[in-house]
Amino acid sequence: MAPTKKSVVQCLCCGGDCYESFSLRVVCCECFPNIDICLQCFASSVTVGQHRPNHQYRFEVTDQFPVLSGGWSASELLELLEGLEQFGYGNWNDVSRYVDTKGPSECRDAVNLYFVQGPIGSRTYIERCRGSAVDHTPRLHPSPEKKTNESNDLNVNERLILGWLPTRDEFEVEHANDAESLVSCLDQGKNDEVEEEIDVALKLAHVEIYQSKLKERERRRKMAREHGLIKLFFSDENAQGLSYKQGGVKPKKKDHKTETLERLKIVASFQSVEEHRKFIAGVSREKDLKSRIKELIRYRKNGIIKCRDGDDFDGQRLRRNKLKAERKRAAEAGIELPTSVSEQSRFDIDLDAITNISGLPGYDLLSTGEKRLCSNLRLHPNLYLTYKSCLIRDHIQKRRGQITRPLQPSGLDKIQRKKIFNYLLHSGWISAY
Repeated sequence: MAPTKKSVVQCLCCGGDCYESFSLRVVCCECFPNIDICLQCFASSVTVGQHRPNHQYRFEVTDQFPVLSGGWSASELLELLEGLEQFGYGNWNDVSRYVDTKGPSECRDAVNLYFVQGPIGSRTYIERCRGSAVDHTPRLHPSPEKKTNESNDLNVNERLILGWLPTRDEFEVEHANDAESLVSCLDQGKNDEVEEEIDVALKLAHVEIYQSKLKERERRRKMAREHGLIKLFFSDENAQGLSYKQGGVKPKKKDHKTETLERLKIVASFQSVEEHRKFIAGVSREKDLKSRIKELIRYRKNGIIKCRDGDDFDGQRLRRNKLKAERKRAAEAGIELPTSVSEQSRFDIDLDAITNISGLPGYDLLSTGEKRLCSNLRLHPNLYLTYKSCLIRDHIQKRRGQITRPLQPSGLDKIQRKKIFNYLLHSGWISAY
């Protein structure tokens, strides 16, 4: 038997136990906080602190009065019932630790004698009805008979795409998929330790947040079932490309349009189907226009002013990148590329074979002196205009105090760049740095 531990209510006046001689104590109703006074001090009209004998008061009875035979007080009986409700019938060690003043055998005998085999048990406990209790607590998940069979119509590939687990009636990735982490780290605490109110309130807040996430998760499932969103998803043209054979090639990476659709799903609940399609089409059109504007700006920076020259520029850029990649692989492997490959010209026209530049693109944009310079250097007009634009832009940035990043087009040697620079310097296009 565990040692008996009696609750002590200390008298504020004499410091003794209020229930030592009588099962009654006096509580002052005007002092804050309320103070406890034993009957001897109350009869002597003791004055202590702000308490006065003429203050209003009330009597309170101790909860240690016996209610059952065997020395069970009212407070112990209440702790026995609470421990039995929390830990269940048969877990007498846990129940006795909750009661704290009785042993496991005493708790077992009291429950069996007064509740199971006593008058209460004979009127409420029926052996043949054991295990048939009805759970009246509200459930988050709907009953199986109310579920639709929409998910049962899916084939294996569609279930893999959705991550649907039919046996568990859930998806691999749910709404607020990490919601369980809110309650998985909660410590129940030991029975002999009294938790602070702020700790209990914090744990209750975690549980409430977890329950709200579960309700939102079930609300989304219910909406998907009622509106047939799964069938609409696979009937959409964008989702048809996702249905690939099991064990086949993995789906392609998402493009910018798919990423835009993913980010804008949150606004779909505030729009109709037609409004959302128009909204997505407008956003996609805006992204295409921005991409095209950026491409045209890049053409202009490289001296291209006609759209038909842009295609040639892109083709030459791809060839240059391919040549750089070949050079890099050859350098890593220790192989020397042939001269015809490593010294491929920027333009399809051989610059060494140029004798007359009057028919080349960009000739009409040159001045008389520039035409003479390009003819002497056997220089393509577009190549000259590109390098001229780079030099002028660098000069303007330096005049403004900005940091320049010199860009020099390929196809020009050191002597040609020096002659072009001197010509622009003497012509007044740029000034000496």
